[in-house]
Amino acid sequence: MSDGGHRCRAGRRPRVGRHRFEPARLVLGLCLLPIAALYALDAVDETDVPVAARFAMLPAALLLAAVVAVIAVAVRRARGPRETAKARETAKAREADEVGAGEG
Repeated sequence: MSDGGHRCRAGRRPRVGRHRFEPARLVLGLCLLPIAALYALDAVDETDVPVAARFAMLPAALLLAAVVAVIAVAVRRARGPRETAKARETAKAREADEVGAGEG
């Protein structure tokens, strides 16, 4: 069993860092794929899309990604702060201490 030489306490593997989902990056990537395909098809003379149309697609993709990013920020603010796993563990430990102190 190879773990890459990385171990943390009690022989467990370290947790992989998580990051939040960024929908604007997904939208931008999905918008840039057809633009890149058009440029590739133009390079092999398979399409007749005007250069002005291809140049207009990039700012449109960036604008769409910006709108999605603004909406994502607004939704995150409306939902409020998320409780982290560490905060949940701390709350459970406090609750267990309170219950244990009340019984004794």
